Amino acid sequence: MDKATVLRSMMCLGLVTGFVPACSDDGAPGGGGPGPDGSVADGSDAGAGGDDAGIEDADRPPCQLAVTQGRLNGKLVESTCHFLGVPYAKPPLGALRFAPPQAAGNWDGVRDATMFGPSCMQKASILGDATATSEDCLSLNVYTPDPSPAAKLPVMVFIHGGGYTLGGSSTYDGRLLSQKGPVVVVTINYRLGAFAFFAHPELDRERAGAPSGSDGIRDQQLALRWVKDNIAAFQGDPNNVTVFGESAGSFSATILLVSPLSRDLAHRFILESGASVGGGFGTTSRETGYALSTAMASELCASARDVVACLRGTPARQLVDWTGGTMDFFGAPWAPVIEGTMGAVLPDAPQNLIASNDYNRAAAIIAGSNKNEWGLFIQPVLGGMPVTTVAQFKASVAQQFGARAPEVEAQYPVGSDAEANDVFIRLVTDQVFRCPTRTLARLTTAQGSKVYLYSFDEGAAYHGDELAYVFGMPAFTGMAPLPALVASVQGYWTRFAATGDPNWSGLPVWPTYDSASDQHIVLKIPPSAGSALAKSDCDFWDRFEP
Repeated sequence: MDKATVLRSMMCLGLVTGFVPACSDDGAPGGGGPGPDGSVADGSDAGAGGDDAGIEDADRPPCQLAVTQGRLNGKLVESTCHFLGVPYAKPPLGALRFAPPQAAGNWDGVRDATMFGPSCMQKASILGDATATSEDCLSLNVYTPDPSPAAKLPVMVFIHGGGYTLGGSSTYDGRLLSQKGPVVVVTINYRLGAFAFFAHPELDRERAGAPSGSDGIRDQQLALRWVKDNIAAFQGDPNNVTVFGESAGSFSATILLVSPLSRDLAHRFILESGASVGGGFGTTSRETGYALSTAMASELCASARDVVACLRGTPARQLVDWTGGTMDFFGAPWAPVIEGTMGAVLPDAPQNLIASNDYNRAAAIIAGSNKNEWGLFIQPVLGGMPVTTVAQFKASVAQQFGARAPEVEAQYPVGSDAEANDVFIRLVTDQVFRCPTRTLARLTTAQGSKVYLYSFDEGAAYHGDELAYVFGMPAFTGMAPLPALVASVQGYWTRFAATGDPNWSGLPVWPTYDSASDQHIVLKIPPSAGSALAKSDCDFWDRFEP
């Protein structure tokens, strides 16, 4: 596979190596073609509340139903109805750029829902030519069994990764996961980069009670509100919703777990490779958020008297291309802001909210990491570079940790050039992913939450590799995931969504977490229970962090 093909495939994954992206529509649309507004004229008129106009269930076309905004026409793929590109918010354009999301309005007739909506604005080369990008991107996709079972199904809402600047919902085909449960799977788009996390004092003054800096999370919360109000139409149970996400989607799930604005929107959480606690990433301070946004405003709207108005009139591509001088592959370091005020998404840091018992404590949690997460980010195709010598290892540690580098080297000794790269991957994996995840497990368990910890160890076990097993799709290289482990991972995930406990007949027992033993499940062929996960290294980072 040539480098361009590998890069395009990776980027369709939102910088994860999970599975072949559903970047193009491979099913024939059901019903007539869409009009300019996405609707299909069929002579019916569905007003507010989605009146079914007297259609009996026996006469209803396959994959057609009503939501609060009107009627939808999806498509049937094998035994799953796909409803794609369903708007949950008004287009965040014009005056709604840098504004909290507003619920989408109603439509007349039957809206075509057989094609994905565009991904949110991001670097031009990230999704190649397979999926369009647009500011008008706040849509979601629903995968539900056909025919519908008699009982309401658990609902699983997936939040994609991509460093808060890349990715989209069209990458993740929920069909096989839906069939496995059975569950209703929802994948969502949310604003990215500057469009999602611009924070500025002038903007705060115009949106009292909703401080700026975390509109991308507000998008996710509005999508969850849409799910609560509408998922019963898809045979989903609005009182049994699991949020699951990977990388930035996992950081987002941590925020949704603790935010006062989403306490009533989800009942369980699955965090794959990201926890915004301890030494983890995923949030930024108000001061840092203001500084980054002010720097962008100063560069793009230097002479403007009204900075916010100027930036709202700036072409979207200029906002995407602004990097703040960073050479990082993700671009400028946009992230949700800890606003710390009334009406905030984050009134305090997630760790502090959990420690003070101010979070969704009733929710059960799965949290985990992959054995070699950082192995993805040293790949040259992503602009990374392996560490090939002891000297390179020492230089990298010195650059990152300064005067405290000797402490880190003592914990992660390197005896030869041959060991340098593996030790470096372990070091950064522990610091960024594995040990913050353990911190989250310990914090929430101490408050009475039920937690299940995992380590994904199959194959290379790089960042995102578990997604091939969660969604059951082949890896971007063309190598298919191992069917037995797909069955185990999907079984654990969907059983947890149904009951809050991943254990069920035929699978190895997954013990609940306790901080004394660090019990967890090792996801590989075959799965097995373990204890003391990276204990010495994580104990070190607990002591090391200020």
